[in-house]
Amino acid sequence: MIIEGPMITAASALAASLGYLNIYLIIVLSMSGDVIGDIIHYYIGKIFRKTVIENYIKKHGINRSVIRKLEKKIHNNLWKSMTIIKITPPLATPGLLLVGSTRVPIRRYVFMSFLTTLPLTALYVSLGYYFGFSVKVILDSLKLRQYELFFVIVAFILIVLLYRAIYKKINKAFHIMSSDGKKKA
Repeated sequence: MIIEGPMITAASALAASLGYLNIYLIIVLSMSGDVIGDIIHYYIGKIFRKTVIENYIKKHGINRSVIRKLEKKIHNNLWKSMTIIKITPPLATPGLLLVGSTRVPIRRYVFMSFLTTLPLTALYVSLGYYFGFSVKVILDSLKLRQYELFFVIVAFILIVLLYRAIYKKINKAFHIMSSDGKKKA
């Protein structure tokens, strides 16, 4: 769950709705996996600030006052910054690394990570869990109507085969007529 995040959470919640996993365990694992992933990003950003970010600033000629303003905005609006970063997929990794590089206090960062992760986890767990109930209803319906489904599939295959046979005959007849017409002209 640390690596894959939302997809694994939704899939696990789906499995929980089908009775294979415990939904409460999924919620706890998803929350902790997401927060642990955020903490890893934080420390990578904090540790490699000088080697990566400082070199990037020098290489691209970015003014240090711009970086200070950005750091100040992140410190003042950490909740907004982390919410935007976490709900925008391409921004997640670089954004969390950037927040770590700004050296926000770790306790504040973990608290904000938890606050921003909670609604997202609730969303993904809900989607997976209720989608699982829909799948269960469909599967139960198919068990009762398995013979009808079998006949629909067989009929579909026969229609496709019949269509192909008729299409070949019509196509062959069309080619014969068009080649006969060319010979006469």
